[in-house]
Amino acid sequence: MAVGYQSEAELENQLIRRLEGLGYRKVSIPDVKTLDQHFRDVLNQRNSENLKGKPLSDREFTAALNALIGARTHYQIAEILRGSDIQPYGKIEIQRDDNFKVFLQLFDGTDSKKNIFEVTHQMTIYGRHENRYDVLILINGLPVTQFELKRRGVDFSEAFNQIIRYRSESEKYARLLSLIQMYVISNGSETRYFANGDGQLNSNFMFYWTDKENNWLNDIDAFTASFFDQARFHSLIARYTIFDRVEQKMMIMRPYQIYAAEAILEHAQKDSHKNGYVWHTTGSGKTITSFKASQLLARLTKAEKVIFLIDRADLDEQTARNFAAYLPADVNGQSALDRTNNTRELVRQLVSNDSPLIVSTIQKLNNAVQNNKYKKELTPYHDRKVVFIEDEAHRSQFGDMRKNVNRWFQNSQHFGFTGTPIFKENTGIDGRTTADLYDQLLHKYLIKDAIRDHNVLGFTVQYIKTFQGKNIVDDDGELVKGIDQASVFEAPERMANIVNHIINKHAQFTKLKHYNAIFTVPSTRQALAYYDLFKRLDTNHRLNVTTIFTWQANEVDNEAHQGQDDVTSRQGLDKVIEDYNERYHTDFSTDHFSDYFKDVSKRMKAHNDATPEENIDVLIVVNMFLTGFDSKRLSTLYVDKKLRWQGLIQAFSRTNRIDTNNKPFGNIVCYRNLKKATDDAVALYSDGDQQAFFAPPYPELKNQFIKAIQALQVVTPTKDDVDPLYNQGDEALEKFVLAFRSVLRIYNKVRVYDEFDWEQFKNIFTNQDFEDFKGKYYTAYKRLKPDNPGEKADILDDIDFDMTLVQTDTIDVTYIVNLIKSINLDDDKSRNSDIAKIQRFLNNATDDHLKSKAELLKRFLDENVPKLNSKSDIGNELNKFLADSRENALVGFSKNHNLPISVVKDQLSDYNFTGRANLQSMQKEFNDLGFGFREKRKLSAEMQQLLENVSEKYSLS
Repeated sequence: MAVGYQSEAELENQLIRRLEGLGYRKVSIPDVKTLDQHFRDVLNQRNSENLKGKPLSDREFTAALNALIGARTHYQIAEILRGSDIQPYGKIEIQRDDNFKVFLQLFDGTDSKKNIFEVTHQMTIYGRHENRYDVLILINGLPVTQFELKRRGVDFSEAFNQIIRYRSESEKYARLLSLIQMYVISNGSETRYFANGDGQLNSNFMFYWTDKENNWLNDIDAFTASFFDQARFHSLIARYTIFDRVEQKMMIMRPYQIYAAEAILEHAQKDSHKNGYVWHTTGSGKTITSFKASQLLARLTKAEKVIFLIDRADLDEQTARNFAAYLPADVNGQSALDRTNNTRELVRQLVSNDSPLIVSTIQKLNNAVQNNKYKKELTPYHDRKVVFIEDEAHRSQFGDMRKNVNRWFQNSQHFGFTGTPIFKENTGIDGRTTADLYDQLLHKYLIKDAIRDHNVLGFTVQYIKTFQGKNIVDDDGELVKGIDQASVFEAPERMANIVNHIINKHAQFTKLKHYNAIFTVPSTRQALAYYDLFKRLDTNHRLNVTTIFTWQANEVDNEAHQGQDDVTSRQGLDKVIEDYNERYHTDFSTDHFSDYFKDVSKRMKAHNDATPEENIDVLIVVNMFLTGFDSKRLSTLYVDKKLRWQGLIQAFSRTNRIDTNNKPFGNIVCYRNLKKATDDAVALYSDGDQQAFFAPPYPELKNQFIKAIQALQVVTPTKDDVDPLYNQGDEALEKFVLAFRSVLRIYNKVRVYDEFDWEQFKNIFTNQDFEDFKGKYYTAYKRLKPDNPGEKADILDDIDFDMTLVQTDTIDVTYIVNLIKSINLDDDKSRNSDIAKIQRFLNNATDDHLKSKAELLKRFLDENVPKLNSKSDIGNELNKFLADSRENALVGFSKNHNLPISVVKDQLSDYNFTGRANLQSMQKEFNDLGFGFREKRKLSAEMQQLLENVSEKYSLS
């Protein structure tokens, strides 16, 4: 007898039974009204003492909802729910009907047992469509997690797309759903979780849940038993949530990050003398893990100071912003990160009792302990308990500065984070390994684990032959003895061939320059030579190319370059920067190299299809940007130099950050034979398992592409066969969507290979065929995905069209706000250049949502940004500006229409909470104020227009 799939209803009932077994109370909440009432009941119950036994009135409960939600973003609501690091209690303040103020507690972040855990299912919302929520997890009456299920055997990504649809269609009718902190989706066999937020959801950031050894807990029972254990689930909400205060984004940590932070805390509490280290692969989020570990150590151990120690080389503009974004201020409102070179400021933090957590560079701390004038103040630290968190330990902790710090802080404990530990195979001159320095490995998450979990991408590694001849290169990619390196690797013909190859192939490698690339070379002289070749050979100016490097004061080859324009590398770089200034309308020089570095870094990260003239397509480097630089828009590394061990893994890993499905792999194009070096490094850093590291070979993907094309042609032999499908019903159209989606996905992988050429497929499918079908696919998407009202959603609503594969970037509100937040405030030239760039984009805005805010944002750029200093938080200043502008608009309307400001604000609060004007309340207010019929009619229309305009214009969500 055939065994059928477990139905969605059976899976749902099974989940609820498991949750009840874990202590969750099952409650019946069939609709929004019941959800609101249930929260009200729990709020009254938990705060009965503060309320003095008198439950909230209708007005007071509405005030509570407005205090919690109102016009706030999801990010702001999430912060309210959790309270602060110092006081981890979610609470709001309202004024009671008797005019006394009272605090109401929403959530206790200190102890899971001081909260109420509940589960409900099949809550129905009647909005644009009738939508039923499979399972909601509640804490203290607040829905904090939405769990969507699909029956076993169904692609669980349909549940992801269902969540996107529900967010769009239903949340405005149930404002308490703004409290959802995370989503969980499952088809019984595959289960994932991901954070909620204000922007668009990205399916590439759905996370696996695992045990401590990184084994998946995919089955819904195993997942539920671990993830929804009340203590663990509470910790995810209360402790393991990260708030990015610059991007205004909330993140839920991944399991390996949590286990590493907990391992460090446990080690520090049990053994306060032995050191430890965490081996988490490059790109897996070590910085977030180390931040969280430092916070826990500062709060939950007896350490007098926790010092987060980094190498100055890592502290680029973006890294500094990340530090400032994640770390809370001290009790005096000062940032834990001091970016100045002032050693006195570091000493002040060490002496102060207000700074339990300090972020500093190892260079500055070394200066402090070596300088006699600070000896008296710092001598007590010989014996005091200090814990050091050291990020990128493979780079910063093997020199004399570490020894000096250790000699001073004799009662210290060190925890290191590294993506590429030092082993016996790749030790430096002193022969020490990471284990020698840090004693014990506390947790590891290897590159093979990260690729498997899709937390980073795998790699295509392509070797391009650049010269002919036998017995020239040995198995290690080295020139055989007796052959002059310069005559081969630096031969002008070879270098020109490489440049022509990049010019001709770059668009293919980077999806029509949707992504950018780094080109690494052995020396500053070759960087300049390659730059000049790009200028000479790229006659059609297809690529924006620049270079960046540091130089030696007195280079050994200056004599050979006498009489040339670039006697020194610095002089050559000056000429490069002159070209840069002309192209990007900037004003940099090597005299202020750090400003040039910051701008290059920013452009590499802000790469955007809609602004090709502002992009850097290829950045030529020697060593810079090969470690510590993270950018989703970097997809390709061109290599013409020797790389080995950790240097190879670090350089390759610049390309493998997750973006959308447009980016299937990190693409490595080698113009030297690095095959053995690559195999050795991958084996070392994957515990011998190399399989996950590499993308499939080209012949395998080519065969997959042919099969996908043939499957498409079974459904629709030509593009003209697509249109009749609309008359055959949704199932026929669905077959086309799925078939061409498969072609799109495989093409997106196969296109990055140097061997790929449409000529290979011309007998069955041409490039023109592909573009024609892509047009039909896009039309199907637009036809099937409109926001048409109806009783029942279309069966194709939850199909994943994967439109990132056919769409390009746009300049929208999110893009502009990110540019504003990244304005360089350190000097006037950079500030003015950034402002001018954003102003140009605003003047040419085509996005309706952006155009509605363009004048307001331009005013902020003109009037406010010039007044900010280097320590200002631009994001906070922008929010204040919008709030003040909104207040001015409300006050102006109030005065012009002889309305009390309280009436206008109450109407806006109602509108923000329900998503529509409260006409009944509005009419009552106007009656009470004595307006006549015609006045009320006109005033109602103008009030509704105001509410719509204010909600749209002064909000960034």
